[in-house]
Amino acid sequence: MKRRLKELSILIVCLALLGAVVLVSGVVPIKASSGHWAITRWVLDFASSRSVSFHSRGIQVPKLDQPSIADLGAATFDNNCRWCHGAPGIAQPPVAAGMTPRPPRLSEAVQQWEEAELFYIVKHGIKFAGMPAWATGQRDDEVWPVVAFLRDMPSWTEQDYRDVVQVDPSDTSERAVLAAQRCAACHGLSGGGRAGSRVPDLAGQHVDYLSAALRAYRDGKRFSGIMQPVAADLDDEKIAGLAEYFAAQPRSENPGSETLRGDAGREDSQFQVGKNLARNGDQNKKIPSCIDCHALQPPAGHQDYPMLVGLSADYIRRQLELFQSRSRGGSEHANLMHPIADKLSNDQIEALATYYSQVKLDPGDPPPSNAPED
Repeated sequence: MKRRLKELSILIVCLALLGAVVLVSGVVPIKASSGHWAITRWVLDFASSRSVSFHSRGIQVPKLDQPSIADLGAATFDNNCRWCHGAPGIAQPPVAAGMTPRPPRLSEAVQQWEEAELFYIVKHGIKFAGMPAWATGQRDDEVWPVVAFLRDMPSWTEQDYRDVVQVDPSDTSERAVLAAQRCAACHGLSGGGRAGSRVPDLAGQHVDYLSAALRAYRDGKRFSGIMQPVAADLDDEKIAGLAEYFAAQPRSENPGSETLRGDAGREDSQFQVGKNLARNGDQNKKIPSCIDCHALQPPAGHQDYPMLVGLSADYIRRQLELFQSRSRGGSEHANLMHPIADKLSNDQIEALATYYSQVKLDPGDPPPSNAPED
């Protein structure tokens, strides 16, 4: 028995020395041009598949049949993923085709994954595969539109894809072209939005606020895996140009067609509760009125705070929830919203979202005061 243990120990030492010699000598090629050995490819694929399956357990999948959610995912995919994976009807770029492992053609590959698994892959990436993680870990809500697009991708044609992600401006000015290239797939050329209620209306928004928001995205101070890659290489001059371009666009004459969550019969009461809270605040909870900072009509109010009138209920709700969870980030004034959002109940958030998404103001009306109402 002792002899066998001794022989086994000698074998292990010899194997370790052989491995060290191979490692130090550099004899094993690491070139991508030769690809993986079949056994290496199988091991990596099997290990990745089992890991994703294990770690995606318990992920709650939201409704992915919301209007335009796949369009937002397609626009995000076009900006971040097409360069390696290609797109519906669009070939994989030759540089990506030379990677090892080669990025898969997703129209076929996605069909082997569940939605929760796709979410896990998109959010966390895959080691040893060149698949990066989402640009920020705080925004799970941004990953789901990409999952919705990936789920639907096999049914998309090239024309379907191009209709969503490409916008050709009739205005050939430098600012309009930049807006078409960087912003229009989601926000539209007029800023009014093309990709559903998750995307804010930029038309007529304050220049100072738009500039501050883009700088915060660029500098990683406002968390977004969608917007940070868009803004990453924008200098201050381009940011100012985009802000001035969208601020000059006319706001919608009929803002707020958002469908309310829950019982539709609560619509009127929610609107009135939101109106009172926006104009008067909640003295019992020491919540100030919203219009103190977010004026209902320009040019009143702080120019570096956003106008909320006409933004979708979904967007306003989401931003307040992100403030509560400290998952939004923002410019230098963002921290002012944390203690306010913390005090808001779910019903109050819903009421504010309802009010601001549905209130309609006559441009000739004076800005309302925040005096208590009867």
